[in-house]
Amino acid sequence: MVFRSALLIGLLATLRFASYGQCVVSQDDQTRVITTCTFYEANDGLLMNRPDRIQGASHVVYLGSQYFGYPIWQAGSLEMSDPKKSIPCRIAFNLVTNEIRCQFAGDSSAYAILPDAFTINGLRFVSRVNTQTGKAERAYYMVLYAGKTRLLKQFKCSLRMRDKDVYTLDEAFNGEFVQQQTYYIQRNNGSLEPVTLSRKSVLDVLADQATILKRILTKKKLTDHELAGAVAYYDGFR
Repeated sequence: MVFRSALLIGLLATLRFASYGQCVVSQDDQTRVITTCTFYEANDGLLMNRPDRIQGASHVVYLGSQYFGYPIWQAGSLEMSDPKKSIPCRIAFNLVTNEIRCQFAGDSSAYAILPDAFTINGLRFVSRVNTQTGKAERAYYMVLYAGKTRLLKQFKCSLRMRDKDVYTLDEAFNGEFVQQQTYYIQRNNGSLEPVTLSRKSVLDVLADQATILKRILTKKKLTDHELAGAVAYYDGFR
């Protein structure tokens, strides 16, 4: 069971495009986003992607998907070097692999792209190259506020398998895609400082203007909009 789960996670991690591979993203009769994957089991019991050697086809269904939004193809545009020149295309943003794929008008092919920035349905994402792991990796962040100080939001996604021996209300699902969001404040194009949706976290990160921020931060828990408003207010006193 553990071996099979590991292979399925590997299949999802290498999946280039949901409807072209062994997995399809759709909605069920309750309008929940689901991912349905098909795998083949050979005579030796190993999972194969070889229909000519199959013993039988099996299906697994996961709640959610590894993509940003549904449907996975969203209207958007790319920025490669000049932010004043955007390239329109449909974008699929894979949160597991951090991969951007584009479909251009009149072309059904999907292309892997590494843009400097991109926009999906009016939401702008910018990139930063992370070298902390020893190799250059490009990561994308949604811009919630952009002034002298920026507020960024990063999305990640992981697949959480479910133990079939444990009773759950969603027994039809073999696992669930779980999204994680992390917020960052960036001042003067410097390093990213993690911040959470809490009054205390904002006052700790923006400690140089904590006194004035206390005037508007009256709640312990904040929304995205309230956090962005606090950063904008902070900018007004810099």
